[in-house]
Amino acid sequence: MLKQKLSWLIAAGLGLAAGLLPPGVSAGQYDGSSNLICAATDVVGCIDGPGCLQGHARAFELPEFMAIDFQQKVVRATSESGRKEVSPIKNMEQTGSQLILQGIENGHGWSIAVDQNRGRMTTLVSGEDLGFIIFGACTAL
Repeated sequence: MLKQKLSWLIAAGLGLAAGLLPPGVSAGQYDGSSNLICAATDVVGCIDGPGCLQGHARAFELPEFMAIDFQQKVVRATSESGRKEVSPIKNMEQTGSQLILQGIENGHGWSIAVDQNRGRMTTLVSGEDLGFIIFGACTAL
């Protein structure tokens, strides 16, 4: 049931970050000047009542990868089933060492924080009776 209730998150573009960054990655790649590809490494999904589950993006039927297009201000994700989703970026702000992106999809809010020095990513999604924390990494396209 958790998988079905949470599959809408694909629309929020939360198919996020994975893996290690290549050597020589510069901080400028994570300031919104270059598009990013991100992959999820760990996901924690919680619903009101039963509690939380931890696993990989596939365990929650979420895409493992997403593309952040800063020129068009959208996040794009494709699930294993081939379903493609696009979520508009409503707000983007640099806050010292992080780039923060925010949006709303299907009545749920999402926020992506990308560390501007290392490309590490943390994503939060909140909605009625559910929430996700997604950890991962991004690299410039």
